[in-house]
Amino acid sequence: MKFGEVKRNWIWMLGLGILFITLGIAGLLVLPLLSVTSVALFGAFMMLAGTLQTAQGITKAREWKSRSLHITMGLIYIIGGIFALINPVLATAIYTLFLGLSLMTIGTIRIAVAFQNKDVGQWGLMALSGFFTVLLGILIVLQWPWSSLWAVGLFVSLDLIMSGASFVAIALAAKIEYEATVPA
Repeated sequence: MKFGEVKRNWIWMLGLGILFITLGIAGLLVLPLLSVTSVALFGAFMMLAGTLQTAQGITKAREWKSRSLHITMGLIYIIGGIFALINPVLATAIYTLFLGLSLMTIGTIRIAVAFQNKDVGQWGLMALSGFFTVLLGILIVLQWPWSSLWAVGLFVSLDLIMSGASFVAIALAAKIEYEATVPA
């Protein structure tokens, strides 16, 4: 296995992994705050993206057939971002409901794809994955609006923990390879 610079500097990746895991665990302790903060930050990003797209449509796309559509998309981003910043709690609730419904839909489609591909090995795992995705969506929707207090924050926290675990695994594998190549 090739690790490049990570092989010599594995400790930095290990530290990054530990930091991500720590942040993920901290996020689990403050799920409502993390949920609302994540949606508010997303709203700020939407406003920035919308402002840039609107400015691009006004100043750089004068000859484009779709100029007005670019400006319209930018304005929609701005309005959505303002909404998320003005009322992040309501935005979190709406986003969470949409997330739950999306998971139910995606899981159902994943199950259908699995059954369409029964001749492929491991199709049962795909169907099981779809089932759990539908189940997660149902849990979110049935507990809505209270699921707004935990769903987004839980996903962000779990992603940080899983990313951190990946960094730790890579760092430790790189350390083992590095130590194997360094003369004693």
